[in-house]
Amino acid sequence: MTDYSTITLADARRDYLATCTTAMPIGGFIAWTGLALASYTLGNDLPGFAPYVAAALPVPIALAIDKLRGKLGIWAQGQDNPVSQLFMRFITVGALLIPFAVIAARAADDLDILTLGLAIFAGMIWVPHGWGADDPAGFIHFALRAILCYGAYLLAPESIRGVAIAGAAASTYIYAIVAMKKPSSVR
Repeated sequence: MTDYSTITLADARRDYLATCTTAMPIGGFIAWTGLALASYTLGNDLPGFAPYVAAALPVPIALAIDKLRGKLGIWAQGQDNPVSQLFMRFITVGALLIPFAVIAARAADDLDILTLGLAIFAGMIWVPHGWGADDPAGFIHFALRAILCYGAYLLAPESIRGVAIAGAAASTYIYAIVAMKKPSSVR
């Protein structure tokens, strides 16, 4: 076990990156693509809880992927690394913003507002990940996601707006999978 009170920030960042995998963006791609397909298939019959599922599923999917790969990395490391702590705590920040999306969607009586809010709030987690991994891809992922999701909300026909928002969120994970630094870059 590493004593993080005695190492540099650069070393803590390298340790964090060494335990990361592409499982989280793969899980996000699966979850948000699933929401896009469900929204397209069900239309107005899409259950109101579906966007919550898409926002929450990437973590358990990522854990399952890493477990199947035998690379539990960050999951097995624990939360001693302050960079990992920042990443995990920011998940809580995103969760605490979700009621805002719920309130806005209820006030507007519009499920697409909920999908938009959850897509953007769930994407915020990539900012501390990018900082922690010393990788601009995290911030770029979030900025790209916000721009595409806002664009989908504003430009897509109302009948497919939810599909477009979820599809926009899903598409940003392709960027993340390709662009994010790989643990092999620090070994």
